[in-house]
Amino acid sequence: MTKKLILVLAIFAFVATGAFAQLTFGITGVQYYQEDANGDLPSLSEAWSDFKDGTGVYGGLFAEIILDDLGIGLSFNQQTYEDAFDSALDMWNYDVNVYLAYHIFGGRSFLDPFLQAGLGILAFDYKDKEAAKDYYPLLTEDPLAGSAYFDFGLGLGVNFDHLGIFFKAMWNVQSDEPLYSQEDGGTPIYPMDVMPFKWVFGAKVLL
Repeated sequence: MTKKLILVLAIFAFVATGAFAQLTFGITGVQYYQEDANGDLPSLSEAWSDFKDGTGVYGGLFAEIILDDLGIGLSFNQQTYEDAFDSALDMWNYDVNVYLAYHIFGGRSFLDPFLQAGLGILAFDYKDKEAAKDYYPLLTEDPLAGSAYFDFGLGLGVNFDHLGIFFKAMWNVQSDEPLYSQEDGGTPIYPMDVMPFKWVFGAKVLL
């Protein structure tokens, strides 16, 4: 599924660039949260403090193509767990997301408030599956656990000519439909819990 999403985005990029679209790409840091005992989610300042400390941060990349005020993008973020004895057993959580964004004042405006909604997959697996097969030869290419989700939210960016920074608040809704194995007869993959909220901080280049 990930390869199909990348292919769709690449085709769209080729067509849209010919129609004078704007391309942006950059880096992101994502933090996932649940409500606390009082039912509250962390504020922007609390999330920024966690981000600066590196607490629970998924790091990654994104690219977005903007036609006037409508953008389509693809993001990939991950968090690695290093094995103490052999890097072949390093594991990671990864999040692949394809999304639509509406830039209220246009993608190049100095102040760039936007709305966003997307579809994603959050999964857990060995980081180097081929190396891990030396220990566990029965591993397949399917992730060990994973779930699909829908997300929606809003954000604010500040653009300085060809450089920009932004943050966004996103709510996640985990799908009730499981992911299915591509190799093991279409059996369901073990689900992975998707936390209901995430803060995203990022920096980008505007072409």
